[in-house]
Amino acid sequence: MFSKKETSFLWLIALALLIKFALYLHILFDPSSIIEIDSHDYLLAAQAWQHYFQVPAQGLHQGLLRTCGYPFFLTIFHLSLKLPLMGIIFLQNLLNILTAVFVFKAVVCMTDRETALLGAAIVLLDLPTMVFSDMIMTESLHLFTLSLFLYAFVRYINSRHMTWLLLGSIFLGLSVYVRPVSYFLGLPVAGFVLYLWGIKKWMKGLLCALTCLVVVYGLLFIWQYHNLKTYGQFTFSSIDKETVYSNNSIIGRYARETDPMLKRMPPVLYYVHSVGRNFLTLMGSPGNMKYFHSKAWKFFGIVFGYSFVVFWWIGMLFGLKGCLRDKRGQLFILVLMYFILVSLVSTGWRVTPRFRVPMLPCIAFIAAYGWMGLLSGLKRGSKSMISRAAATPDILPKIR
Repeated sequence: MFSKKETSFLWLIALALLIKFALYLHILFDPSSIIEIDSHDYLLAAQAWQHYFQVPAQGLHQGLLRTCGYPFFLTIFHLSLKLPLMGIIFLQNLLNILTAVFVFKAVVCMTDRETALLGAAIVLLDLPTMVFSDMIMTESLHLFTLSLFLYAFVRYINSRHMTWLLLGSIFLGLSVYVRPVSYFLGLPVAGFVLYLWGIKKWMKGLLCALTCLVVVYGLLFIWQYHNLKTYGQFTFSSIDKETVYSNNSIIGRYARETDPMLKRMPPVLYYVHSVGRNFLTLMGSPGNMKYFHSKAWKFFGIVFGYSFVVFWWIGMLFGLKGCLRDKRGQLFILVLMYFILVSLVSTGWRVTPRFRVPMLPCIAFIAAYGWMGLLSGLKRGSKSMISRAAATPDILPKIR
């Protein structure tokens, strides 16, 4: 049997699935919306993989210097198994649902089923994830691998079994093969593993941290070595220099600025202004549904999108303090901060809600955790519920 809260959150999940189904029906009648500029690159790379398997002696196409995870996914399901592109979209929506399942399983390991259901609902209701699940883009597969990584690491923190550490490290490495934005995440995660064991067991912590690094970057070394032998470049992806060292990157941006008004600002004020604006776009913009060529869906995206962003931001603000008290919560905050930092530093003015998608499991857990605290305050009938929720740790559900 389900409690009243659980029933309410199940209705939210049902609403999310209904919206996904309606959007899928829409693109069935307008399939042109599933293709964007990057989609062509992925499809060409998938064809190159297929050609390589058929005629390996001719080697790989230069385009495969880009990360191979998603093109390989397309090669298997689209070109080899003959699944049409709409079938790929359907499969990506299933991956999105599985992501919610593994977020649910991870949160259940930390709190309770009510919080986990709300976290799963937040994953399924996220607008940018809905949009890019219905396009030939990397987001669904990348998000799925990240949810597996987080679930495995939560299990590792609970049990300290090496099996979960190895699985989590493998999933983290695989996520980089889909999108290279996760490339450096192995470093803070290894540091977190060392911190997890504490000073008294620092030797055990060091061994586990090194194991994490070896597994993650051992997997990545395979592809980098391939690129060195094939293209003469010991790099993981051809898009590396288009991000960290691009004109949009925060690195050296002040010297490249051409706007005379911004150029008159002192460097410190300039960076506060630009980073602040980029942060608001990254974490405050709801995304939009312009890709689907429908005024009704675009209107829905604006109304629902902004409401949903406000909803999870309220939960995040109240959930952060509680998560800081627990090592599993700290892991989610660490991963969230990594993706925020990388997006702001490497992407700069080109940042969009698309770059928020990898953060979704972390946002979902922290926001659900915070909302459960607020709902507990409402249940107690406190007139100063907001101030109590912010100041009293006991109002938040305890992480086991």
